[in-house]
Amino acid sequence: MSLSFDLPSSRTTCTSKIFRPGDGITSPRLVHHGASRVGVWVIPLADRNSTDLALAVGPAAYVLMNRETAYFGETKNINMRFSKHSADPAKAFARVAYVVVGYPEPWSNKDPAFYLQYHLWSIAQAARHVVITNEWTPTIPRVRADERAEMERILEDARQQLFDAGCLALDSYFDRVPVVSSTERDDDPIGPNDMEPMLIDIVATPPAGGELELNYVGLWARGYPTSDRGFVVMPGAEFRWPINGSAQGIVDTRRSELEAKHALATIPGAADRKRLLVAVWFPSAAIAAKVITGAHIGSRVWVPRRYPQPIIIAN
Repeated sequence: MSLSFDLPSSRTTCTSKIFRPGDGITSPRLVHHGASRVGVWVIPLADRNSTDLALAVGPAAYVLMNRETAYFGETKNINMRFSKHSADPAKAFARVAYVVVGYPEPWSNKDPAFYLQYHLWSIAQAARHVVITNEWTPTIPRVRADERAEMERILEDARQQLFDAGCLALDSYFDRVPVVSSTERDDDPIGPNDMEPMLIDIVATPPAGGELELNYVGLWARGYPTSDRGFVVMPGAEFRWPINGSAQGIVDTRRSELEAKHALATIPGAADRKRLLVAVWFPSAAIAAKVITGAHIGSRVWVPRRYPQPIIIAN
């Protein structure tokens, strides 16, 4: 499966504008165009000051970059967040910040910034033009059906204006870099046993107190290990549909098989996830995690359920 994040657009041409409130070619600048509610501030970090950061008002998504490395974040206060980043050795690589804000009016809440952080990270992860240094994968945002079109338009405009601003983490003329994101620490590489066929639509009965839950980017999934060292994923599990560039080919193969057996269904209002309709036996917990998340991870994401026993709520 080839993963594409090309978004549909009714526009044929547009004109981006660059505004420099200060002096010098490399001074902070704003990229925007009149048909959009998005603006991108470009802020050099080598000699940044609070005045520069104060230009980016309201909730924001941002990309910290040097030539080959990027970090994706979101915040409601860019000054406060960057003060923390400046003391973090893991962010010392950054030379420029691309800050996406509501423009000309700031966004009233963090929903657009939260949506942008995950989707910009996903696009860059698949494009592999840079090394991504996020220690944790951003959480998949849940968007109401009546807001999805607005969020997709914000994402489309942000992606274009980031490129116009000089950010090459998502779209670039240059070759991909053969890297694995640091967010994906695979404790369990694929072994010979993982090549065994899945068993689709089985009768599944979790052992009392032995059911596990998936702890990865907010996905809902339940499952349990079996005596043959396999792992059963229960119906209702959410599959994160984008597949990271570092994931092995078996992830795509297994998903294609599940679709051919009509074991997956779309989730209304959630284009980036699908729902498992039946119980499936996998050869190991690690391959189950890889197929569900589309990421190069291992069995460590299966953790004991927070509430393994029934909860009684009394008035």
